[in-house]
Amino acid sequence: MLFAFLTYLVGVAVLGWAAHRFLSGGAFVKEYFLGNRQLGAWVLAISFAATAISGGSFMGFPALIYTNGWVMALWIAGYMVVPLCTMAVLGKRINQASRLSDAVTIPDLLRDRYESPRIALLTSVILVLFLGINLIAQFKAGGLLMLEALRDELEPLGWIGDGTTASMGYWIGLTLFVAMVVAYTAYGGFWGVTLTDVLEGLVMLFGAVALAVLALHKAGGLEAATLKLAEESPSLVFPPGPPYQGDAWQPARDGYLPVLHAVSIFFQWTIIGIAQPGQLVRLMSFKDTRSLKRALCMCAVYYALIYASIVVVFICARALYPPASLGQVKTDDIMPFMIRQLASPISAVLAGFLLAAPYAAIMSTVAAYLLVVSSSLVRDIYQRFVAPEAPPRLLKRLSIAVTAGVGGVAFVFALHPPQFLQKIIVFSTEGLGVSLLAPVALGLYWRRTTEAGALGGMLAGLGCHWVLYALGYTPLLVSLSASFVVTIALSCVTAPASRATIDRLFPGG
Repeated sequence: MLFAFLTYLVGVAVLGWAAHRFLSGGAFVKEYFLGNRQLGAWVLAISFAATAISGGSFMGFPALIYTNGWVMALWIAGYMVVPLCTMAVLGKRINQASRLSDAVTIPDLLRDRYESPRIALLTSVILVLFLGINLIAQFKAGGLLMLEALRDELEPLGWIGDGTTASMGYWIGLTLFVAMVVAYTAYGGFWGVTLTDVLEGLVMLFGAVALAVLALHKAGGLEAATLKLAEESPSLVFPPGPPYQGDAWQPARDGYLPVLHAVSIFFQWTIIGIAQPGQLVRLMSFKDTRSLKRALCMCAVYYALIYASIVVVFICARALYPPASLGQVKTDDIMPFMIRQLASPISAVLAGFLLAAPYAAIMSTVAAYLLVVSSSLVRDIYQRFVAPEAPPRLLKRLSIAVTAGVGGVAFVFALHPPQFLQKIIVFSTEGLGVSLLAPVALGLYWRRTTEAGALGGMLAGLGCHWVLYALGYTPLLVSLSASFVVTIALSCVTAPASRATIDRLFPGG
């Protein structure tokens, strides 16, 4: 099992090394952070999907399916159309605007659109804050998966413990995970991340579909698995799902996903997914409209296969292994548990390759986020505010050092991470969406959007998000509405950007 897993890691390392060769030509910053806008359809589609599908999809989401049953199919339905929404709504326009302004990053684009260094700085701070929080959750998931890959080697030494983040094995796994992903991201830059995304995306697809086939075979089919869930509790089959007791993040309610909450969750993924920086950077980097159209179709099929397979696997998991049979296995570890149960009896090599699927999901997301945070610190803060005339050689060294440094800081926090992986991811994802969607979308499509409107909208969305979460609510629609209302209201009463900027970014009238 470990051999197969290491084979995948060697492939990632080779791609990261090969990608470094792309950095020798052209402007370093544009190559390192944007790949010189040369992504074709296949690379764009798989890279876009691999970046979006993270540790939450392969670790947190399976735990929720196992706990709550079929109602989670409604929970994920919105996310399955995210690529359609994001690519269709912003794809062509953000690529056009970034080319016209020669923008390399999202803060770069907003700086030029609103003629405002303040907006660029605030955007950079928001990206570093929320992506930094998200990285901690991703690192935790990566450490737990690496622990599972090393289980046979570490267990005789007594380093597995109870298999949680408090064990020596977790710290070893976390260290190896961080060293690998930070190394290829820092060394290879955008092309290192993108090329490895392709490998990781294919591994994810194979792993999810193969697990679904194995799970269905062992459970005797989806109908048999569903009947077992119904025997245990009808709430595992019918909405709104099992009783939800609430926690520090949300108030208690009768079921996990009541109808109104299901509607809210649907819009959470479809709308908030539009404003995620990892995906927006990919949309700034494709080479032509034909590539975007083809990638959109490919992404839709890819998402459907991945998430339908994951739902099937963990419906079968609940039928095959009810909670009483798990022992010390935590629900966040249900994915590696199922891989061992389904694949190990057949082939240790197969188990190793299947374990690489959730690991690939985490690595691709971490690499994209590291690059976005690094670009915000180097390009949007250091180069713009501290040293505008910095030579390319210095920027290259600084970019590599900052990428490694950001990974190191997240590593320290991940040594003792918060408990709820999926809730950290949802919190940070929503925070990015409610802060950035209104300024980005309105700025790209509405000429009248102003600097004051964009700043006010960012702060309104950000403020509502923090306050309502502190009160125990999931405030997506309220925070998002506040951001749009404030952006539009202030834009109507304040001066727009100069006519020269508007004419340049809105060609053709």
